[in-house]
Amino acid sequence: MLKKFLIMTILSVGTMIVFFNPLAFAQYYQTHHTTIDLKPIPVSARQGDHLTFLGTLYTSDEKKPLSDRTVFVQYDSPYDWTRTLASTTTDSNGNFEVSWTVVPKRDSVCTYNFFVKFNGDDNDYWSISKQFLIRVTPSS
Repeated sequence: MLKKFLIMTILSVGTMIVFFNPLAFAQYYQTHHTTIDLKPIPVSARQGDHLTFLGTLYTSDEKKPLSDRTVFVQYDSPYDWTRTLASTTTDSNGNFEVSWTVVPKRDSVCTYNFFVKFNGDDNDYWSISKQFLIRVTPSS
C-alpha cells in the first residue's frame, strides 16, 4: 500500500525518477586504445616505383592483434587536404599490406606525408600511425 502511495505521489508531483542499471555502460569501459605500427618506407621515390605499406593494428594495453578491421593509408601536405590512398582490412594477426605505384601529384618534385589511420569501432578507439615524409620525382 505504501509503495502504491509513493508511486502515485511521485506521478502527481510531476517528478520523474529514472532507474538504470550500471552494467548497461560496461561496454564503454571495455573499449581498448589501439596502436598502428607502420613499417618505414623510403624517403624518396621516382614516378613508377612500387611501394608497399606494411603494418599491424593492435590494442595498446594487451598488444592483442585486431583482425578484420578497416585501416586507411592516407597522405597530406601543407597545400593539400588529407586524402585516402587506399583502404584494406587487417588479417587474423592484425597485419595489413597496401601496394602503390608512385604517382607525383603534379609535374614537378612533390612530397607526400603518409600515415595509416584506424577510425575505431564499438570496441576499440581510433589511432594514427607514425608519419613518413616521402619526396617523389616525376619521370623525365
